[in-house]
Amino acid sequence: MRLKKLKTTTLCRTCKQKLNHLAGSTVCPGCCREWEEIGNFCSDCLKWQLIYPNYTFKNTALYQYNSFLKEWIEAFKYKGDYRLAKVFAPEVNAYFYSYPQKGKLYIPIPVSKKSMELRGFNQVEAVLQAGGVTYAPLLKHIGRGEKQSSKDRKGRMMSKQPFELAPRDAEQIRNKKIILIDDVYTTGRTLFHAAELMLDAQAESVETFTIAR
Repeated sequence: MRLKKLKTTTLCRTCKQKLNHLAGSTVCPGCCREWEEIGNFCSDCLKWQLIYPNYTFKNTALYQYNSFLKEWIEAFKYKGDYRLAKVFAPEVNAYFYSYPQKGKLYIPIPVSKKSMELRGFNQVEAVLQAGGVTYAPLLKHIGRGEKQSSKDRKGRMMSKQPFELAPRDAEQIRNKKIILIDDVYTTGRTLFHAAELMLDAQAESVETFTIAR
């Protein structure tokens, strides 16, 4: 299915002014965190490189996480206001519509069975659907449903592998360029867990995309 470019916007000027775009030389080239050392990885990414020395990591985030993004996530993800999936649809569509993304396999981060039962939807898939992006839900969540937002940094970093990739699905990963997609990048632990499975399945390359960092 061909991705059609969206031409409409869903945010008013006032709301747009509350967003801090992340792009260019002012961010870490690894995780897209605001960073003053142009061209150099931030301290977080340097630590990840010690754990995953063979993984060329690149995360693209649209915006810096702030109070506006916090309110959006609270209402959308935790209170279940599904309509808010459309808020960043044009921006998500524009990113995946761009030429460099063509031919890549887009894989959303899955939610736990517990979260699906409570919320009724996967917020990442909802955003992709709103943006008209075709994705492949190949990952399965096998964790206990503990919210990462309820953990401190140490707790997040010590989290066990919460995902699973079935052998038949792993075949679809082999020699493919993968983009893993989540709503927010905090410590990176969730995305690295998913990337680990992609690399084990012999993906040609793995990068990630999030709404916020």
